[in-house]
Amino acid sequence: MNSRSVAVTAILLLFAAPSLSGCSLFDPQVDLTLHDVVNAEYDAPDVTTQAEGITDTACVSPRNCVEAYSTAEADYFRFDTRKRADEYGSSVKDGFVVNYIVMDFEGKNASVEMQLWAMQALAGMWNDYEGDFPDRG
Repeated sequence: MNSRSVAVTAILLLFAAPSLSGCSLFDPQVDLTLHDVVNAEYDAPDVTTQAEGITDTACVSPRNCVEAYSTAEADYFRFDTRKRADEYGSSVKDGFVVNYIVMDFEGKNASVEMQLWAMQALAGMWNDYEGDFPDRG
């Protein structure tokens, strides 16, 4: 193989590798699972109490999420794309969307303060969230 072929192959691999790896090099948020979220240790009160995996019952049509957990503070749904998360999040009456994850507070009895802390904890996992938090007071 001559040097030109090696260079062309290297360039093709450079552009193809991210698509083969799920683009996690350019979008590391895609790798964060809800299992990671509900099992995270915080230096503050636990905001994912009574966590229970509900993927088998919650991630069916029309929601079609890839992972779901229910906690005392919110139901969490993770989607395979940001677009799907945004679409589902826009249908939720009392919720919060960040990257691939939607939080749904409907039917939860946790205090608004605990739910705010849960939103802040989720958004803080990436250290890149610059949006506001819904006023749920």
